[in-house]
Amino acid sequence: MLKLYPAFTKTSAERSHYEMGPARKKAGIPGSAVLFTILTLVFIILCIPARPQAVSNYARDAQTSIRNGQFVEALKTLNLAIQTDPTVPELFYMRGYVKFSLDDYIGAEQDFSKSISLFPYLPDVYVNRAQVRSQQQNYNGALEDLSTASKIDSTNAEIFFTLARIKLYLKKYYACLADCNRAIKLKCENESVYIIKGAAELGIDRFDAAVEDLKKSIEINPSNIYAYIQLGTGWSDKSKYDSALVYFDKAIELDSNNIFALFDRSITLIKKKDNKAGLADLGKIIRLSPYNSYAYFNRAILYNDMGDRKSAIGDFDKVIKLNPKNIVSYYYRGLMKMQENDSKGALEDMDKTVELLPDYADAWYARYEIKLKLKDMAGAQKDYKMAMDIAKKNNLSTDSLTTRKKDFLQSLVKLSGDFEEMNTNNSKFQNQAVDIQLMPMFKLFQGKAGYNVIDLYDTYHKGHYYTGILSLTIHPFLISDSLCNKQLEQQNVKVNTGAELADAYLQRAVAYSGIRKYNDAFADYAASEELDSLYALPYFCRAITRYDLIQLISTLDNYDQQITIVKSKTKTREQYTTTELEHTYDAVVCDFESAIKIDPGFFFAYYNRGIVYCKMGNYHRALEDFSKAISLRKNFAEALFNRGLVQIMLDDSQAGCEDLSRAGELGISEAYKVMKRYCYK
Repeated sequence: MLKLYPAFTKTSAERSHYEMGPARKKAGIPGSAVLFTILTLVFIILCIPARPQAVSNYARDAQTSIRNGQFVEALKTLNLAIQTDPTVPELFYMRGYVKFSLDDYIGAEQDFSKSISLFPYLPDVYVNRAQVRSQQQNYNGALEDLSTASKIDSTNAEIFFTLARIKLYLKKYYACLADCNRAIKLKCENESVYIIKGAAELGIDRFDAAVEDLKKSIEINPSNIYAYIQLGTGWSDKSKYDSALVYFDKAIELDSNNIFALFDRSITLIKKKDNKAGLADLGKIIRLSPYNSYAYFNRAILYNDMGDRKSAIGDFDKVIKLNPKNIVSYYYRGLMKMQENDSKGALEDMDKTVELLPDYADAWYARYEIKLKLKDMAGAQKDYKMAMDIAKKNNLSTDSLTTRKKDFLQSLVKLSGDFEEMNTNNSKFQNQAVDIQLMPMFKLFQGKAGYNVIDLYDTYHKGHYYTGILSLTIHPFLISDSLCNKQLEQQNVKVNTGAELADAYLQRAVAYSGIRKYNDAFADYAASEELDSLYALPYFCRAITRYDLIQLISTLDNYDQQITIVKSKTKTREQYTTTELEHTYDAVVCDFESAIKIDPGFFFAYYNRGIVYCKMGNYHRALEDFSKAISLRKNFAEALFNRGLVQIMLDDSQAGCEDLSRAGELGISEAYKVMKRYCYK
């Protein structure tokens, strides 16, 4: 049987970093002092006569939403408050807290920074900004903030607690203990400080002291499961598995869906050789958190140890989908495919492994063996020489897995485990599963609806438009058959009487398109274009109708056209033009180009064309179009969302996440679900 290296776990410091964040946010606050401060600031807003009454009302409503955990609603309310009066630092502080609660650390930092720029004298704002900076691994910035906060108020225990937490993650255990003691001396009564202190004691192998601290935490709050988890991991690291399981079981008794407790218990069960129970815990983690790479990775290794290679390969498939640059998963999967006599698949995986890490001697040697099976003697000989040369250079034995090689292999694993509940009723909004795709095209809307579902385009000073304001929407439910049939009746009268014929044909074409009478629609678009070749709308709307028709045909062909974030160089079917057909993506692009030439400020046309370029696989052109749309229309939320997706796909995650943060602030709540998966790895 193929023997893999041990399953991957987290260090005590890493566990604390992940555990303490969700633990504190689960209580509804990013730090013990924050809720009190937020309530105080809201009180200030309500009591200052100079503030407009609307600001006070918004602040009160936002506070209610925050207390109820309705952070998306709170964000909308605070946006209105800030629009009313953008000079109130407390509003940015509250909005920063809301974004932090939605795991939007980029947006939270920006709002905390704005609050500080307006009023730089509140230490709690610096503490909160330090926390979001540490979540983004900007530890120097976080430490600077905490230093500033301590100068403003050296008696604030929360400052030293946050310092301790950061230093624990940085494995500065003695400094962490000093900060914990300072926080305790300043009457920090939160049990979490003893969890941090206990984790630091574990880091320097003072086990008895760690147990004492963690039990003290439990005395303060017996319902905080993270003390039990730390005790469990401490005993597990000592190979006292039965003692560890007592604490993990207690944590799971308190919260049966806690991913951390389930994960650490699964690792302990595997170490204890109780594979069946370990497998059950990993399976539950995956049901609760389907994007958890750690769970898939460890379950794959467990499946392999149990002799079920096909299931192991399936789990490595998922790890690679979630982490396309995870070297070890390609390597392991390739070895398994070799044993399953899938030499071609094994070769592809080893090709990818050496592409990602050319100095990986084991991968070259494995590829040598695969090529021997495939009768590629010349290629095998080259790979064997390469493996020997690398092994000699690295001074590693080629026939034994030394501790050094095992450590080296573990260092290659870069997983992005999602340790948050998703498939439960209590899961936070941003942790809910999401089918990631672009925001849809904007279409001309011929009816009446609220401003929350339509967008307007001002054509008042533009030539060759037949109305001063256009209504557009991305919501297909608004374009009903009854609305389209009503439009057909109205436009038929205009066509028959010869009134504004170019617009009448255009409007009738849009109505025909809405009820999927495409031939009639295209005939009317042509008529409108012939009557007024400088009217932008026939080109714009015909492009959308062509696009809809292509999507319909693709659906009938059972071909999946969903846009997802897939970083692949393989061409999709859409990237090949079919010039023999009248309606192609090229034709759609041409129509949008005609509309843009007539009206260069038509930002909806740039936005829509960006979507088409995505379908064609031309992501750089799509990026240009979304950027142009944003330059023409400030706060274009849908364009920011789409540009963010494209930038992430093009490996510019920082810019992409900044766009998604802005889109979320502007009302695209799906952005937070995407950020949860692709930002802050």
